[in-house]
Amino acid sequence: MKRMLIRAFEQRKPIEIVYLSTDGAITQRVIWISNVTESSITGYCSLRKQTRTFSIDRILSSRLIPYHNKKSNDYAG
Repeated sequence: MKRMLIRAFEQRKPIEIVYLSTDGAITQRVIWISNVTESSITGYCSLRKQTRTFSIDRILSSRLIPYHNKKSNDYAG
């Protein structure tokens, strides 16, 4: 999974994740990754309309999203 996150970051492509929060809530989000560390990713979250940090071990699934436009209405960065 981490390889896919790095690829999305390097290619500047959005990624869809299913995320398990610390309180047990499961959400589906589209993220534009701006940083990848050993244990987390940081990026613009289209669900919350702000930059967020996500723990990689709480990402239940991920997939690259085909993206053809130069700009997104949701992406602020």
